[in-house]
Amino acid sequence: MVRIIQQVVLIFVLILFLAAIPTIVGLNPAEKQLSWDWSMLPTIYGDFITEIMNGSLGTYQLGSQQRQIADDIGGNFITSLQIMLVAVNLGIILSLLFGVFVSRYKLTRFFNLILNILSAIPDFIIIVLSLLLAVKIYKLTGIRIISFRADAGVLNIWFPMVLVAIAPTLYLFKLIAVKYYQISGEDYIRTAIAKGLRLNYINFQHVYKNIEPFILAELTKIVSLAIGNMFIVEYLLNVPGITKFIFQSKEIQPIAIGLFSMLIISLLVYFSVRTILYLFKRGFIHE
Repeated sequence: MVRIIQQVVLIFVLILFLAAIPTIVGLNPAEKQLSWDWSMLPTIYGDFITEIMNGSLGTYQLGSQQRQIADDIGGNFITSLQIMLVAVNLGIILSLLFGVFVSRYKLTRFFNLILNILSAIPDFIIIVLSLLLAVKIYKLTGIRIISFRADAGVLNIWFPMVLVAIAPTLYLFKLIAVKYYQISGEDYIRTAIAKGLRLNYINFQHVYKNIEPFILAELTKIVSLAIGNMFIVEYLLNVPGITKFIFQSKEIQPIAIGLFSMLIISLLVYFSVRTILYLFKRGFIHE
């Protein structure tokens, strides 16, 4: 319990420090170097805690308007949560499907080839190329795939989900492919094949059970990769997500609220994946 409290306090201090960096860091024109005003930190922490204890999340600047964060954060939070939930779970489903359960089909070899090519390209370049491709498709066919309007609804959601899913899928598929190759050479797999057990049974009851611990161990990294992509995607596609409070303001309050919201989204996505994997194991894997 004490350790959990320590971790919560550390995360709180770290997030507020990150939010305060634009305020406490300045440029000293005389010495031409950065200067840090550490004396402002106690005031920053105190003001944030006071604002929360008063039952308010604070305000942020939107154009020429001063708006309450609490009035706008609900819809933005749901939008970012939807993107993250679908993107991460889609990445895990595709990776398991093509990495384990249909790995023997020729389609998987083509899918593997595509992913190997994409993994050599930085995520930011893939996202930019995807946007250019979407614009090109619209010019040639008139079919609108994306929209840069914040009120575009589904057009501003499904494409960001696909783009955010790229990094988790690339990383997890390569991990699963390597582990599948290693596990396939184990003696108990050879014994199961020698007994004439069906390949689907072996994949479900033996291979997946030994791959799942590696997925759970890398889950925090998978979520962090998706979070990094979401920052880029929401900014470039003008998605009305939670990163709006981080990008569109230099004030401490909205940046801190945005970062805390991102942390909550990460935790919700993390536990959703663990829940889905648990239910899958309980439903299809015989212990």
